Amino acid sequence: MKRILITTLLAVALLGSNLLAQSYDEIKLPPIHKQTLANGLELVVVEHSEVPVVAFMLVVKTGDMQDPSGKAGLANFVVDLLRQGTKTRTATQISDQIDFIGGSLGGGADYDYLSVSCQVLKKYFDQGLDLLSEVVLNPAFSDQEIERLRSRRIGEIKESMDDPETMADLKFREFLFGNNPLAFPLDGTEKSVASFTRDDIVGFHRNYFIPNNTILAVVGDVKFSEVLPKIKQKFGSWKKSNLSTPSYTQPETVKGYQIMLVDKPDLTQAYIQYGHLGLKRSTPDYFSIRIMNYILGGGGFSSRMMQEVRAKRGLTYGISCTFSHQKEGGSYEVSTFTRNDSTVAAIQASLAEIKRIRTEKVSEKELENAKNFYFGYFPFRFETPQQIASMIIDVEIYGLGDDYIKNYRQNVKKVTADDVLRVAQKYLEPDNMKFVVVSNAADVKTRLESLGSVKVVPFTEHSGS
Repeated sequence: MKRILITTLLAVALLGSNLLAQSYDEIKLPPIHKQTLANGLELVVVEHSEVPVVAFMLVVKTGDMQDPSGKAGLANFVVDLLRQGTKTRTATQISDQIDFIGGSLGGGADYDYLSVSCQVLKKYFDQGLDLLSEVVLNPAFSDQEIERLRSRRIGEIKESMDDPETMADLKFREFLFGNNPLAFPLDGTEKSVASFTRDDIVGFHRNYFIPNNTILAVVGDVKFSEVLPKIKQKFGSWKKSNLSTPSYTQPETVKGYQIMLVDKPDLTQAYIQYGHLGLKRSTPDYFSIRIMNYILGGGGFSSRMMQEVRAKRGLTYGISCTFSHQKEGGSYEVSTFTRNDSTVAAIQASLAEIKRIRTEKVSEKELENAKNFYFGYFPFRFETPQQIASMIIDVEIYGLGDDYIKNYRQNVKKVTADDVLRVAQKYLEPDNMKFVVVSNAADVKTRLESLGSVKVVPFTEHSGS
């Protein structure tokens, strides 16, 4: 009932939210306060009093990029274990206590950071903060919970391996990034998860869960002057430590066409993923790239790829492209599926659209539609305290600047057709691509050889760790 109350309060607040009733060009957040504690913990407090709800988001600036060699998915595994028992509470007690106050307690890991989040009604601020600090600072990492999570995780990985679309994505990352951590799935592989020891888990927590590697965002019906002493009480004695970051292999630049065919003999469709290396999240061309990609293949049915490859040629039910940005790099990816006999035609048609956007300016209507999408959807990223906290964390992690949110719409508005052409020419490389096709090799290999030499591999999980 209490959790339903939180959801209802948030929904009602949206009807009159000041965040959505802004001028067309500018987003204004409530007051934001920042302070770094003596131990290095970065505290960000947003006084958002629309509803009596508080969201905590604690972020460790370490993610799966820092997984040790052979231990892919360790960061994600550690985060999931945090809620499975502490030195004073069992997993059941943690679950019961957060349910009793109608709150939520979750977490997850990405390549660049991992997070633990908690949302509660304002009157349960102290209880929420107590649970958050306990799972972060004093996890038990019991052998029983480790084995329970290991069994579940390996089962999930095995199940996902039956999906050819998932396999195309996994094999593409492996093919594109090589031995770089970006090549490995966030959940790890059967082999890596099976290898995790309690020492691995405790060591990861000890090395990276340190205050000088952590940001804590508190968003909701609070006052900074009231929050600060409570945060100091819970986290002030957390001892800072030297942070060591492992080195990793940089992926090789793609040259020409390289094709991997993943053989699954029972398939009558081909699942295709292709692309090349991308850009860091901090790229100054971010907004121009987003607009360009929306027009090319990121804009759903209105995109050029969907119009050409699906609507006009009838080669697929869906096709999209995206730039994936991480802190230290990223990728450009095109994803689609088609009949085996139209595999090459679908690839060639989408490549033609990539080449066209590099040679012709987009129309004013296309540009306007793309801008309107980003103008319209951006405010909805601030509907709840949890969403505000997530956005604030992104700004902090990627160093986007204190004025990023305020100037977001202005930066979208500034993008011109010349900018779209410039970034397409600069960052899209239609002659340098890695292709992964999951299909029946006997039916598709000869067709693909019209594009270049083809390497056939079995339908199995990641060949590395």
